[in-house]
Amino acid sequence: MTIEIGEHYLILKDRQLILKLRSLGAGVEEADEAKLTYLEAAYFADRGVLPVEKEKILEHAAKDPLYKEKYLVIKYLRDKGYIVRPSLDGSRYLRLHRKGYRPGEDKTYYLIDVVPKDWKCSSDSLIRSLEAAGRLRKELAIAIVDPGKDKPLFIKFGRMNFE
Repeated sequence: MTIEIGEHYLILKDRQLILKLRSLGAGVEEADEAKLTYLEAAYFADRGVLPVEKEKILEHAAKDPLYKEKYLVIKYLRDKGYIVRPSLDGSRYLRLHRKGYRPGEDKTYYLIDVVPKDWKCSSDSLIRSLEAAGRLRKELAIAIVDPGKDKPLFIKFGRMNFE
């Protein structure tokens, strides 16, 4: 089994493993390999799908100051049957697909902005997130994560026009 640690991704070259992860809605296939974000890889390592140590993979994800919070959101939603993935464009958002759909079968449903439990909401940061979601034609959800709680708190935001 060939697994390489890249700069931003785990690179898989084992065809059976790639097919297994594709059936689970994970990774992005390119030619004879698949790229898996570190947060996705940590989740599947924890579940026993990937033969690597979760903690070792999370060390690579630690470049993101909110990696622990994002991992908890991914774990919570994946355990509930949702497909949720970090954005591949390098943005801070997670992308949530509707339950029962795989990436490529349906568009991303929500853009999730993960924030820590002591989050201070400013109108500027909220407007930036709403604009990012609007550009992508997605709905915005904020996930407030308190590691001491069982689950994140999700708040859905939308825009209204009074014309």
